[in-house]
Amino acid sequence: MSGLAITRLTVRFGGLTAVRDVGFTAAPGRILGLIGPNGAGKSTLLNCISGITRPSAGSIRLDGTELAGLSMHRIAARGIGRVFQHPELVAGFTALDTLRAGCHRDLHYGLLAELFALPAARRQEAAARHRALAALDAIGLAADADRDMALLPYGHRKLVDLARSLMAAPRFLLLDEPVAGLNDAEIDRLADMLRELRDVRGLGIVLVEHNMALVARLCDEVVVLDAGRVIAHDVPQAVLRDRAVMAAYLGEAPADA
Repeated sequence: MSGLAITRLTVRFGGLTAVRDVGFTAAPGRILGLIGPNGAGKSTLLNCISGITRPSAGSIRLDGTELAGLSMHRIAARGIGRVFQHPELVAGFTALDTLRAGCHRDLHYGLLAELFALPAARRQEAAARHRALAALDAIGLAADADRDMALLPYGHRKLVDLARSLMAAPRFLLLDEPVAGLNDAEIDRLADMLRELRDVRGLGIVLVEHNMALVARLCDEVVVLDAGRVIAHDVPQAVLRDRAVMAAYLGEAPADA
């Protein structure tokens, strides 16, 4: 079965059930929005898929292979990329360093080759640098290659963090509020990147987002969580008119027109 299939996924923290019997399938080459009020379980669900949180019950399958219970690194190696709401910074890392770090799975030389700068290590490091520079150029930030990540504008850091996650060539990308803190121009730029990833690379994307205008124009389908349960799953236009969804966000269902 092709795609990322979530089946009856449940997550408990002591006596609290954060995610309850959640199920849906995200397809390659499509953007699935995951929305809901604060505390609905959205980030917990992404943490389960990416291996940060171990599910209490249920199944997470990528192209038929079970991922539930695997470590973060093994899940990433199988093709799941994760971008957090706030970019992760490593002290002293430049934008180029950050993207080169995203290539680590493709570097196969040993410690001795690195210590003695053997040809295999030099070739692979040169290839990683070339890929990283090309990725920075693709997001319009080649001029920032040697700038410390901590000194970049917030919007630039988020774009670099997204590009870093793509260096490992994931098949599915999990995004947690990618446009939070961005201005309108930066939102449009990131939206264009996500469309290209979907339409050109065929990447599957699961997107947690509170910006409903972006969800409506970018997502192919939307899953709505409330109190850990799925309350709607449809195309954006239908979901955003759903009475249960409006009640979850507004606290009460709107009056009939």
